[in-house]
Amino acid sequence: MRYVLTALVFACLTLGLATAQSDSADSPVERGRKLYVDTQDLAYPACAHCHNTMPEKDEDEEAKHLGPGVTLNGAANRAGWRNRDSFKNVGEALQYCAKTWQERPGGFKAAQLADVVAYLNTLGDGKPLPKRKVRRKPKLISDLGGGDAEKGKARTERFCGGCHNAEDDAISFPLQPGRKRSELIARKVRGYDAKGKFKPQGGTMSYYTTDRLADADLRHIIAYLGR
Repeated sequence: MRYVLTALVFACLTLGLATAQSDSADSPVERGRKLYVDTQDLAYPACAHCHNTMPEKDEDEEAKHLGPGVTLNGAANRAGWRNRDSFKNVGEALQYCAKTWQERPGGFKAAQLADVVAYLNTLGDGKPLPKRKVRRKPKLISDLGGGDAEKGKARTERFCGGCHNAEDDAISFPLQPGRKRSELIARKVRGYDAKGKFKPQGGTMSYYTTDRLADADLRHIIAYLGR
């Protein structure tokens, strides 16, 4: 899984460099591209850990499932982000991610935010994109039973292994079967707290909507990891 994640990050860098090749090394676009992949020595996830930058039509199954985030290609021209209505523009969405999931102290500075937006503006064809309408609400754990643990092991590696692994430079702790309650896994994956309130900011893990991780796959993951 490590080599797959590395390949994705490389692809992100390659696409970014292709669109910014005429810019100087210290241009806003190039600075924004660097911030897009920056983890501050693995202090927190980078944008590239959750998002790729390829056009939606080119997202294959592997690329789609390496992280919870949709492609940021065209994000600057999308009518809505993460199925939330509170963002006026992609800059506000970026700042929310920086504070919530990347845990950058205070989020991006104004100049940094402007640079990342400048980079995102180079991705896509400039045409407006519709708001993504996806279901995020978790099913009851009783509806997610009956999974296959062996299939769940493979899906855990595929969907979760990019961050949750035993490598020295891992973003998060390795996942072990039987350590977490199944109900907790379901809520964490879909971004809900113990009272059933949508609260994705409860930790550095970004939630998975059903277009990124289907209930059928989550059922197998729970069978493997849950108790």
